[in-house]
Amino acid sequence: MKKTMNIEGSKRLSIVDYLSGEGIEPVKTSGNSCWYLSPIRNERNPSFRVNRKENYWYDYGIAEGGDLVELVQRMYNLPTVSDALKALSGKHIASIPYATAIAKEVIANTTYSMRDIELLPLRHYALLSYLRSRYVDIDIGRMYCREIHYKVHQKEYFGIAFGNLSHGYEVRNPHFKGCIGRKDITVLAHSFGEWQNGCLVFEGFMDFLSFLTLVKKQDKYFAINEKCDYMVLNSVANLKRALHYLERYTHIHCFLDNDMAGKKAVETIIGLYEYRVIDNSFRYANHKDINDYLMNKKI
Repeated sequence: MKKTMNIEGSKRLSIVDYLSGEGIEPVKTSGNSCWYLSPIRNERNPSFRVNRKENYWYDYGIAEGGDLVELVQRMYNLPTVSDALKALSGKHIASIPYATAIAKEVIANTTYSMRDIELLPLRHYALLSYLRSRYVDIDIGRMYCREIHYKVHQKEYFGIAFGNLSHGYEVRNPHFKGCIGRKDITVLAHSFGEWQNGCLVFEGFMDFLSFLTLVKKQDKYFAINEKCDYMVLNSVANLKRALHYLERYTHIHCFLDNDMAGKKAVETIIGLYEYRVIDNSFRYANHKDINDYLMNKKI
């Protein structure tokens, strides 16, 4: 009987060697970076990067990344982590000398070369259209986000901006996912100048906006029967920073992604605050995150 792979064991397996075993070789290499034609979608130019040292992949075409387990799920459309681990069991994959780092996109996608930054009310039709494509309510998007214009190497760009506690901004548009300034969490009080006993914790601001959209549309699966403040991690890599702020709450409702990083973050919060924590991922159990639930429900 072959031994089933576990999560810790999968972290030690090289993504580059796994891809090679699947008949997928890099188009080019540069230092620790291997560039591929994406194995999870069709493309003509390589925009899928694997960092060999950190054993982490990132697909710039869809602004998503992860570890080996997440890659196997995406490549073969496997619904659960357990399915991916079973697929890895019995394969001969070289190990790596470095543990997988969580959310390395924080570094890869923070752009310090942005200049001539201008913040405006959110109104550009292309950005509003992007929100609609994610099924987010436009009025809610306008309430919590701004429109940002900036230059990179003299080229002009714009996107949706969501502020954080360090006066930085998460920036999104259909072709870019990154951050201007320092990466940090976002904390929003339910009522101005008044903190509540409960807090809802989200991984990214698109999930936060999706939750508010679902509440506005009276989706029964997202009814929370108490006033709560809001916290957006803007990456699970910011979890340590968030813990200080969570101490004040007697009820902590977690709405993190249904992937390994999200589940580990919830486990960490539960380990610290025990009975105060409620894992709400059961509300979107068959979906990657809240926005995925919203887009598939299309209410």
